[in-house]
Amino acid sequence: MAQAPKENRSALSRQLVTSELLDKATALFAEKGYESTTLLDIANALGISRPGLYNYVRSKEELLTMLVEQVSRGMADVLEQLTARTDLTPTEKLRDVVALLVRQRTEHPDQFRILDRSETVLPEPVGSEHREAKRKILREIMAVIEAGIDRGEFRPVDVRTTALSLLGMCNWVAWWFSRGSDVEATVATVTDLAQTMLAPPDRPPYAADTARTVAKIRVLLERIAPEA
Repeated sequence: MAQAPKENRSALSRQLVTSELLDKATALFAEKGYESTTLLDIANALGISRPGLYNYVRSKEELLTMLVEQVSRGMADVLEQLTARTDLTPTEKLRDVVALLVRQRTEHPDQFRILDRSETVLPEPVGSEHREAKRKILREIMAVIEAGIDRGEFRPVDVRTTALSLLGMCNWVAWWFSRGSDVEATVATVTDLAQTMLAPPDRPPYAADTARTVAKIRVLLERIAPEA
């Protein structure tokens, strides 16, 4: 009976170390470049020996595989489960999808940026898995938008173009978000922007939220391009 809790603690510990490992590795990749970063550099940054690092990863290529599993494939699976729920409206699903994407990009920006830069040179089969995960994420967003249009919650739009625009807005957060900034405030702002983008213009909440949304857009623009 005591074995299960022990195994659970061990699995949780490994998961935490792996998450920290990916953060340290991607920070080094961003600073030194993927080719110039060694496993010893990563071990030193993590505060463990190189042999100890082999308990988690044996090559830099494995790190790219882990990134795909966490950043793209893992997110695709989560979004699939979310969009399949029948207890949520399309609007609620849209907000949850955008929140998940933005939160991941703000909490682990280096992971997303490195994977984004490396996707053309990912080894197989991880490269194919990454591209399929990206297509799956886009399909899930499109499904939410289509359902919202069918139910009259969203205004009629070109579904693919809108899904790509929403995804691009979420992804871009990883490039401008500053460490130490308010994650939840950023999540709330981008989520509101996504909902306002699709809300029918004749619906009262659309008009009521306009001033608040414009103010949030100004805050985001100031973060991207602050006045000199």
